[in-house]
Amino acid sequence: MKPSRTRNCCLLAWLFQAAPALAQSAEEWPWQTYKSNVAEPPSLNVTKSGPTSPGYLFFDQNGGLAHNYSLFIMSDDNELIWQSVIGDYSAFRTQTFEGKPVLTYFNGISLPEPYGWGHGIIQILDDSYTSIYNVSLTAEEEDFVTIASLDPTQLVSYLDMHEARITAQDTILVTTYNVTQYDLSSVGGPKDGWVADSLFYELDIKTNEILFKWSALAHVDQIPIENVVDFYPIADYGMNQTIPYGYFHINSIDKFDDGSYVISSRYYCSIFKILKDGSVEWTLQGQTGGDFELDNRLSFSYQHDARIRQELGNTVQISLFDNANSDVVSYVDQTKGMLMTLNTETMKATVDQEYIDPQDAVYSVSQGNMQQLDDGHMVMGYGSIPKIREYTHDGSVVMTAQFGPASGGVFSYRAYRHPWIGRPQTVPDAFACLNKASNETRVYMSWNGATEHKLWKVFAGASDSSLSLAIQVEKTGFETLACIPGQAPFVRVEAEGPSIDTGVSLVVSPQGDC
Repeated sequence: MKPSRTRNCCLLAWLFQAAPALAQSAEEWPWQTYKSNVAEPPSLNVTKSGPTSPGYLFFDQNGGLAHNYSLFIMSDDNELIWQSVIGDYSAFRTQTFEGKPVLTYFNGISLPEPYGWGHGIIQILDDSYTSIYNVSLTAEEEDFVTIASLDPTQLVSYLDMHEARITAQDTILVTTYNVTQYDLSSVGGPKDGWVADSLFYELDIKTNEILFKWSALAHVDQIPIENVVDFYPIADYGMNQTIPYGYFHINSIDKFDDGSYVISSRYYCSIFKILKDGSVEWTLQGQTGGDFELDNRLSFSYQHDARIRQELGNTVQISLFDNANSDVVSYVDQTKGMLMTLNTETMKATVDQEYIDPQDAVYSVSQGNMQQLDDGHMVMGYGSIPKIREYTHDGSVVMTAQFGPASGGVFSYRAYRHPWIGRPQTVPDAFACLNKASNETRVYMSWNGATEHKLWKVFAGASDSSLSLAIQVEKTGFETLACIPGQAPFVRVEAEGPSIDTGVSLVVSPQGDC
C-alpha cells in the first residue's frame, strides 16, 4: 500500500496533531508535547542567516523557569532527537573513547549560588544510551569535605560538574571542590577561615585510578590568595564551613601535547599552565596580563572553557568564553568568544578573532563555552542566557537557537553541535486512538534517541496474533502520525532503516476516541 494514499484521509489531523503540541505557562518558555512519548523538550526559536555545520545541538536545561531538568539532543529545525529522564545534569556532549563515540555528562547535585559547584559522578553512555562507565571519587578515597549544611553520607561521589574531558590517551579530566580550613587574615577574613579549594584530577575511566592530582590551595606560593581580592572580594565568605570562600573556582581543564595542563580560574580572571610536577609555568591574567604582555584588544574576565586549539613551537592558540560578567561585576562588557595566540618566547598575547553579535548584546553572568568545529565554525553556549549561537570562522553569525527567556531563568552550563548516530536498545513508543467520526485508527509513533530509521510500518488486525501490514509511512520528525481506515482493535508498529535490527516493534491497543 502506498504511504501517501491513506495519509491523505487524515491530512487535517496530521497538520494539527502530528506536529508536536506547544505548552506554556504564564512564566515559562513554551515546550513541546507528544501523544506517544512523555518527552517535553523546549521549543527552539531558531533564526539562520547562513549555512550551518552538520550535526545536532546538545545542551542541558536548568534554572528556576526551566520546564524540566533534562539533557537534550535536538535538530536545527526544532525536532527532538533524544531526551534523558529528569535529573540534575551538566556538561552534556559527545566525545570519543577507545575510538567510539560516547555521551558524557555530570549527574549529581548542583549547589546554588553562592557556591556554584556540585557533587556527583561523570556518566558515560554508548550509542545505545546504555551507561557503560560511572567515573567517581569518594570522601573515603580523598578525604573530601563538603559544606556543613549537606549530609556527606548522602554523597556517592565528589566530582564536580565543571569538567569531564576525555583526553587523547582515553583518560578523563575532572574537577572537585573541597571545603578546607585556611587562614584568611591576609585578605580580610578570619584566621580560622574556610575556603572551597579547587582541585583537578586525571583519572583512568575504567578503574577511577588517580593518574594526576592538583590543588590550588597547595600552590598559594605561586598563586597567592591576595591576588584574587580585586576581582572577588571576600565580603562575608569564609567565616564558617557553611559559606566557604570559593576564591579560585576552577571551571575547565585541557591538556597540552607534552602532558602539562591549562586550567581556567573564574575569579582570578586567569588561565594557568600547570606542569607535570604541579608547578605553575605561566599565568595569563585577562586584565593585567600576568606573565604576558597583552595587545590592546585582549581583555577577558570571569571566563570559562579555556581550550588548546593549536600548538606550534613557542606559540599556542587558545580559545575561551569571555563572560566579562559575574556576581561581582555585570553589564559593563558584552560576553564574547575569543581566539588568541600566546607566544611563550616573547611572552606576548594577541587576539586572533573575537566572536560577538553586534545585533544582540549578551551579558552572561555564569557558565558558557566555545566549541570549534571541523569546518572552522564556532558554536557558543551562553550559559546563564539560554541561547546557542553559531559563527563562521571570521566571526559572522549564521544561527541563533533560543530555548528560554532572554532575561534568564533558564540556563545550560554548556552547549555543543555534534554529529551523532543513536541506536537505542529500547522499543519504539506508540499511541493509537479511534476516530469514530471518520472511521479510522490514528497511530502516533516515536523512538527516543533513534536517528537511523526512515520508515514506519503499521500492522493492524482483530487480535495481536492476526496482524497484517496496513500502511507504511515515512518518518516525519520525532513523532509521526499514520491513519488506518476502519477501527482496528490491535496495531503493531515497526521501525525500518539502516543499522536497525529486524523485529523492533511494539503492539498497542487503541485508547478511546481521538
